[in-house]
Amino acid sequence: MNDYNKLYSEIEKILKVRRQNAQNSVNFLQERLFKNPEYLRTFNEYNSVRFEISKAKYLQDETLIKTLEEKEKLLIKSLKAIRKEYGLTDKDFTPKYECQLCSDTGRLEDGKRCKCFKKLLSQLTFETLGFESKKLPTFKKAIYKDVNDLEKIYDKMNKFCQKFPDTDKNIVIGGSVGTGKSFLAGCIASELIARDFNVIYLSACELNSVLLKYHVAPIDEKGAILELLTDCDLLVIDDLGSEPIYKNVTEEYLLLLVSERMNKRNPFIITTNLEQDQLLDRYGDRTLSRLNDKKHGVFIKINGEDLRRKRK
Repeated sequence: MNDYNKLYSEIEKILKVRRQNAQNSVNFLQERLFKNPEYLRTFNEYNSVRFEISKAKYLQDETLIKTLEEKEKLLIKSLKAIRKEYGLTDKDFTPKYECQLCSDTGRLEDGKRCKCFKKLLSQLTFETLGFESKKLPTFKKAIYKDVNDLEKIYDKMNKFCQKFPDTDKNIVIGGSVGTGKSFLAGCIASELIARDFNVIYLSACELNSVLLKYHVAPIDEKGAILELLTDCDLLVIDDLGSEPIYKNVTEEYLLLLVSERMNKRNPFIITTNLEQDQLLDRYGDRTLSRLNDKKHGVFIKINGEDLRRKRK
């Protein structure tokens, strides 16, 4: 079982329906025009000529190609003239795809996934995990840049976003309650979501419930659940340490998740109120070692006042 394969299959079905819906309006107009015998004859002749052009190109018969292409132009002119009688133009026969970038195929001309595909993937991933996507803050709405040295930190994280995905740097944001850790993580997530990356933003409690689901899942489903968390472009775990500790689940699977993402060079962001010794006691030295890995990550400590107390 592979949840990403299942999600890809579901996305392909959605895109297929979109393409069909866009084509249906064109087909309706064509069926209307096909009732006109002259249009139907010209249309069939046009398709026949296009086929003959393909054959001539294969045979590299340049003289025949030129003759057939001239005939094709005349047939197109005739088709347009009949359409005009019905008050129709070329625009009416252009499918109105929801995504103009990829024509609802999910892929761009260079073969890369289109942003519409990534958006669907993110939406379906949240649904599969059993959570709704969150309304996240943005850097533009930051109102306390002059507090807790946040302006300098925001600038650094903006650079991180601009460089993404050409980075495997993980970010751990520490600090006391209310200093702006979750807001910062949310800004990074929303910036990358706006750039059509697949970002999964979960509270530590939500993640814990997913890990518990992983723990009790049948063996053939475990890999699928884990893959949803390890293969997204960015995973954000907010307020690590606020979740309850489940025996044989929380510590063990957090280590597994962090290790898998590091192996795949897929970055993560973690916010926490816990100090180093508290992280060690709660999650063990192996997890803490990975969170403190300076080669593949950075630790940001936000010191200062509780921003929530500044709000009216």
